[in-house]
Amino acid sequence: MAYEVAANRFLNLLDQTLGPDLVSGFYVVGSAALRSWRPGRSDLDALVVLRRPLTVTELETVAAMHAELEATRGPGPHCDGHYVIADDLGARSGRPVPAVVDGRLLADGRTTDPVLWAVLDRHGITVRGPEASELGAAPDPAWLREWNHGNLESYWRSHIGHRPALAARQPDSAVDPYLLAWCVTGPGRLHATIATGEIISKEAAADYTADLFPEYADLCSRALAYRLGDQHVRHTAADALRTLDLIEAVCDSAAMLP
Repeated sequence: MAYEVAANRFLNLLDQTLGPDLVSGFYVVGSAALRSWRPGRSDLDALVVLRRPLTVTELETVAAMHAELEATRGPGPHCDGHYVIADDLGARSGRPVPAVVDGRLLADGRTTDPVLWAVLDRHGITVRGPEASELGAAPDPAWLREWNHGNLESYWRSHIGHRPALAARQPDSAVDPYLLAWCVTGPGRLHATIATGEIISKEAAADYTADLFPEYADLCSRALAYRLGDQHVRHTAADALRTLDLIEAVCDSAAMLP
């Protein structure tokens, strides 16, 4: 399914659920905005701008709508995203907003982050509302670097703790290629933003990471092949252990950057 089809389905169902006047803006972010949408690999990430915050009853209705979207998506993507009001755009508030992950509305919401705002400002695809680049959502560059440093240390470096469990497995036992591709490319995306200020796709991150750490080029190549649709890519527990080494190397390298 093309992302345009999924986005229009999402917005049409949202209008039916909330009425056509409450949603003032609808923007596609994520992989589609970065021109790296891969059917069967990518989720649809959207930013929904509302004229006012949703009531408790409306949140329950939207949760049911997302459950319907998820149940009827077939081979289509998860429809994920954030629900914000205009005052939230680009803000560093730390206040959770309604958010959808893997097609499910999170009860406690999720905070927004500068990567979301940077993608919206630089690459966002406008489906409804003013052009994404005119929303004034661009984050402060220092905040963008700070957030990526923090995410590498608090989230990605914690993956290293999986070493004992992986080391206990048979080295040639299979691991999920989706998960491994995500772990191979994810940290490099953050490193690139810290180093260059740019937001890059998972595919671009595979090449970026391979250039930084040539000893892991084979892992990066297979992660890229999987992202591009190769159904024959296979990864093992031994590959996963090397991926943890790569994650640690990326985190250590980024920690030396301002």
